Amino acid sequence: MAIRKTLLTHMLTLALLATFASSLKADDFAYMLGETGGASNAFGTLNLNSGAFTLIGNMGSGGFAGLGVANGVLYTEQNGGLYSVNTSNASLTLVGGTVGNNIPVFGSTTSGLYGLVGVGSQNVITLVSISLAGAVTQIGAVGVIGNGQGSYARLSTGSATLYMENNGALYTVNTSTGAATLVGTDANFNANALLYENGSLYVGVNGFGVGTINAGTGAIGIHSAILGGPNSFGGLAPLSSLQTYYFSDVAFGGGYQTTLTYVNYSPKPVTCVTKFYSDAGGPLGIPFGQGTVSTRTDVLPSGGSVHDPSVASLTAPVVEGWGQASCTGPVQASVLYRLYLGGAPAGEASVIAETAPTTEFATFAQTVTGIAYGNPSMTQSATVTLTAYNTAGTKLGSQIVTLGPLAHGSANIGPLLGIANFTGFVKITSTIPIISLSLNYEAYPAFSSLPAGDLPANTILVSP
Repeated sequence: MAIRKTLLTHMLTLALLATFASSLKADDFAYMLGETGGASNAFGTLNLNSGAFTLIGNMGSGGFAGLGVANGVLYTEQNGGLYSVNTSNASLTLVGGTVGNNIPVFGSTTSGLYGLVGVGSQNVITLVSISLAGAVTQIGAVGVIGNGQGSYARLSTGSATLYMENNGALYTVNTSTGAATLVGTDANFNANALLYENGSLYVGVNGFGVGTINAGTGAIGIHSAILGGPNSFGGLAPLSSLQTYYFSDVAFGGGYQTTLTYVNYSPKPVTCVTKFYSDAGGPLGIPFGQGTVSTRTDVLPSGGSVHDPSVASLTAPVVEGWGQASCTGPVQASVLYRLYLGGAPAGEASVIAETAPTTEFATFAQTVTGIAYGNPSMTQSATVTLTAYNTAGTKLGSQIVTLGPLAHGSANIGPLLGIANFTGFVKITSTIPIISLSLNYEAYPAFSSLPAGDLPANTILVSP
């Protein structure tokens, strides 16, 4: 193979809702905060297909900025405080103050919490990130909302891409710069809540109900009124028990097989759904023992596990892809890459799943180090810069790679950057959060995974 190729699995959400019959799927449901006014705000589950609302409890008086999910925990913001939400009874626990700011608009991506605030004497509508301790970091002006006019905007939850709806227009928001880009408009509705679930962007519209919004045009279609609950939306969020796992490369054929592993160490059953994508971002069929599938569902009993290798022909051309996994509870998730030479195993490496995309990576590298990268965003392209340094810290070369929505790539560092021979490290930066992993091939056919190189966004890195 031209590169010692890595694997990534993009997996969409599927789960079981514990309080409903086991035949119902969690991707048919969401958490809903209703704006009922007075001393209570109703919190419960919403059937996204029928509109049926089931009350869990009341979150109390006052206005809430929306719902967001981070690391499997449901959050809300009110009057300058960040609160976690107990999804069994709707009680709130103060996590921290949002640095004295009221955040009138609150949401999240799969990598963190975000909000909109007015900044400065002109009240410039600005995107901020919010840490799990409540600390607020300004990112940048959204640029499409008039000063002081952001309170009616809405941010999405559940997607790797941050969406914003304002005054009948749908936007994507760059979480690195804050800038919003128009997707399209709908003259008939203004959204009051946005949720990405199971491949669809759902919308809640006060007085009308729940529907979907076209992520390519902004057109809204309402399909169900709310039954048994409030018809005004304070927020929508995916079931907060869902855990997301990323595998930065899958490879099969060309002498390689990839084994998908899940271990359920919890006392409750866990359901995981895995969806595989090709380098170009389309569905990728992977041959397993049960057949070739681009989406698989694994139900793990308490203490259960899955360890399932691909069964591709070793002499077929190598195929790669990437993906994301969502599970109804925490698991140990990993992939195992095994190389066969002459039909016999010759080397293998196991890679622990990533749990969140980021914009910065740094890891050991040398000439034949294999590196893979995937873009979890469904709408935004990622501009990825890879830079190699030798052991003395001297910059040796750099390359820019563009990854379209859901796209994936891989290469050996030396050939990619045009470097004949080196040992040192590689720095990777991206304009939007991506996933990446590296494999060490300096003693081929023996090879191994390298330590995770993902770093928090805004980490100060060596320059240039």
